[in-house]
Amino acid sequence: MTTADELLGRLAGMDKDALAKVLAHRPDVLEEPWPRRLDVVAARLLSAESLDAALLALPLPLVQVLRAVQLCHALGRRPAPVAEVARLLGAADVESSVDELADRALLWRDTGGLALPEPLHRTSFAAEGLGQPVANLLGELGTSRLAKLSRALGLPDTERKPQLLLGLVRFFRDGDRVRALFDDAPEETRKLLLDMADGVPEVEGLAPAGWAFDHGFLFGTYFGTVAMPMEVSLALRGPDHQLPFTPEEPPFPVTHAGAEAAEAASSAAALRLLDRVSAILDLAAAEPLPLLKDGTIGARLVKKVAKDTGGTPAEIELAIDLAAQAGLLVADEPPPPGRGRKAPAPTLAPDPDLARPAPALLYRLLLTTWWDPAPPEFEVDVEALVRRLVVRLLARLDPGDAVTDVDALTRLAAWHAPMLPTDDLAARVRDALGEGELLGVVAHGAVTAAGRALLAPERFADVTDELVSRARTTALFGTDLTAIVPGSPDARLAALLDRVADREAQGTATSWRFSPASVRRAFDQGTTTAELLDDLRAVAAGDLPQPLVYLVNDVARRHGEAQVIDVASVVVGEPAVLAELAAHRKLAKLGLRAVAPTVLTSTVDASGTLAALREAGYAPTRHAADGSIVLPARDQAAPTVAVRDPEPGELPPDPAAHAERLLTAPASGPVLLRGQLARAMSDRYAGRLTPKQQQLCWQLEAGLPVDIAYDGEHLVIAYPELDGDVLDVWSLEERTYRRLELARIDLAQASTPVSLA
Repeated sequence: MTTADELLGRLAGMDKDALAKVLAHRPDVLEEPWPRRLDVVAARLLSAESLDAALLALPLPLVQVLRAVQLCHALGRRPAPVAEVARLLGAADVESSVDELADRALLWRDTGGLALPEPLHRTSFAAEGLGQPVANLLGELGTSRLAKLSRALGLPDTERKPQLLLGLVRFFRDGDRVRALFDDAPEETRKLLLDMADGVPEVEGLAPAGWAFDHGFLFGTYFGTVAMPMEVSLALRGPDHQLPFTPEEPPFPVTHAGAEAAEAASSAAALRLLDRVSAILDLAAAEPLPLLKDGTIGARLVKKVAKDTGGTPAEIELAIDLAAQAGLLVADEPPPPGRGRKAPAPTLAPDPDLARPAPALLYRLLLTTWWDPAPPEFEVDVEALVRRLVVRLLARLDPGDAVTDVDALTRLAAWHAPMLPTDDLAARVRDALGEGELLGVVAHGAVTAAGRALLAPERFADVTDELVSRARTTALFGTDLTAIVPGSPDARLAALLDRVADREAQGTATSWRFSPASVRRAFDQGTTTAELLDDLRAVAAGDLPQPLVYLVNDVARRHGEAQVIDVASVVVGEPAVLAELAAHRKLAKLGLRAVAPTVLTSTVDASGTLAALREAGYAPTRHAADGSIVLPARDQAAPTVAVRDPEPGELPPDPAAHAERLLTAPASGPVLLRGQLARAMSDRYAGRLTPKQQQLCWQLEAGLPVDIAYDGEHLVIAYPELDGDVLDVWSLEERTYRRLELARIDLAQASTPVSLA
């Protein structure tokens, strides 16, 4: 099998279960738009991106079997006999591995052996310590050089290059003849050749070895190196040489962490993460978070936010990163600076149009962003592959069972995904475990219910709802002006207490302490005495203690005792209070000056005067020029866009359902040629299309989505196929195929092209 047509024939001959296995192992084939027919499936299966993704997911034994089949193909054994593959690997049976590779459409059983897709044919086997096939090296030689080599090997004389090549290739593929000729080589040359055959098939600066060059054991390459053909290396290794084969996964110790302990830790981690994200969103709403010039999160920002929120740097870095990836925080690129001015750094701030998701939905959003992030451009997201691999490996164990030996887990991961492009898999595994612990996906080395739910999307919402529902929604208020939440606080409870009190301790219980400054902070944000006391009573496990009520009322009474007005700063208040302010030593920097019994002026602007008065222990309020109170900028209009859970139709596609659909549809269909759509649509407009209408037709043919009008409705369509007077298209908004009659498509109402992104 070398072409998509041959693969199409294989797919068409499968039953539903066999095709469903292929689609399940190669899920990228079912990405939107769904493949219409099997010819599209065949093309996607043979694409470089799909093959690379499939190879990255192969465990070590399947990689080794595939390499043996590739070696057989390179040696001219096409199709590769299963017995020869088993002999190369020293295995008694490779049938199960062959079946698994066939289920992934990476090879197929053919008459006499195993066939490979053309993109999987190899011409270099550096991983096996082998060089290029001799046919590749001989193909670079002229006819005279081939004839000379043929005579040196005692082959039949001929002047035609194809016959010379065929005879030479047959000679070098005969290991017995190569070894017999090798015995006649000089002793020094034999030692050199054995050293190269042992795993160094190409070298630079080789000492002269005339006999080896004259007899085709070595070849000079275009790059100035000296190469040994793969067939020579295999012959010199001996007829009993075998490729490595590791059918058993490495052992790993399993400890029982306890399911209850793991789930308790998972719930605490999930709620702590929600608390951190909510606090970060509040901080960014009050003052955007500065980024480095390259748009990344700096260590200084992480440390500052960790100090402000009581979190660890690892928690804060992960929370900011996930919030930004999920679109909760949006980067604001500043405009280019004027000449001679320093460019301001970009910042992160909440999207003003995005409503804050409810806690369970927010947790799901963070989890799915971590599990399946947007892939980087032109490279493999190794971090995402490793975290999914680690969770899947641990999820094979019983609930509460754990692998705490990271080295053993790394060896297990290397066996299950040996082709991951990373030089430090151990560090990647540790990072995945650390982030999994912070997210509640892993606890004490065991996968939690949240982690298992990532592998079962149909249970994801129920599991995360239950996990977040374990949060405490009430607090214990003490007469010592403290509030204690035993366990993990709900995000809304934590936000309320953070607004009116200072967080002191966190662990199995979280405590807050009320003070005049912390209560004043709540009044500064626009609350009233009645609202604040009602909010606190709503979250109190009992009655609010009298000292706390007294404190709130006392701060409320004093709040506004001095008024800072935005008129190049004027302080207004009672004569006695203003006299005290004017005489206060700490406020001398404000340059306060009495202009009336109830008015002071300040040489500092309103913000600086407000901060200085608060630092000195007073409780001023800020007023606009008309006398109205200025509330913090974070009190904004209600956002209109909300994050939502995916609809049932947006869950991962069902391979069995698609297999049934594909097998009942025609195996192949028409190809839309350049200009064909414009010609068909011209009949709709009496043979006359405007340049804009022609452009839209060409854009559709090129695969660009276009917004059109159809019977009064607007559709965003792409991937068209012409079937007589009907245009079969993918509707991006409806996420399904539609069949549109050409006569009812109104190109005159079409908008500009829509980006696929």
